[in-house]
Amino acid sequence: MRPFAVLSLLALLLATGCTKDDDEGYRSAGITFRSDSGYTYLNDTVPVQDTLLIGAMVAEGSQRLQTVYVQMRVNGGSWVQKDSVPFTQNPMALDVQAIMGDVPRTEDWSILAVERNGDATRRSLTFTVTE
Repeated sequence: MRPFAVLSLLALLLATGCTKDDDEGYRSAGITFRSDSGYTYLNDTVPVQDTLLIGAMVAEGSQRLQTVYVQMRVNGGSWVQKDSVPFTQNPMALDVQAIMGDVPRTEDWSILAVERNGDATRRSLTFTVTE
């Protein structure tokens, strides 16, 4: 009877003492720019009124995503929302057609992934627009 009690106690300790900690810490959403042919994925100097195709892959981190925004700003000013889409699958592909302005300036184009709790992750590309 004694070996049975020892084995039972050992099994109980192993079952309750070795649980994985589910709290692995916070991981922000992942945003990567597509680098295959036809896509712009690096900061660059471009001519006025150029049209660029920006492709982004957006993936959840440790929190659920709610919305993905496309934003743009000129010369470091305030961000202007150009588009928004609900986050419907993980990961999610997003293509953006970015048309540069008609005067020389700096344009930042951004993908902003917003979690259900309001936290956000941003990835941006900067374009120097020249004549």
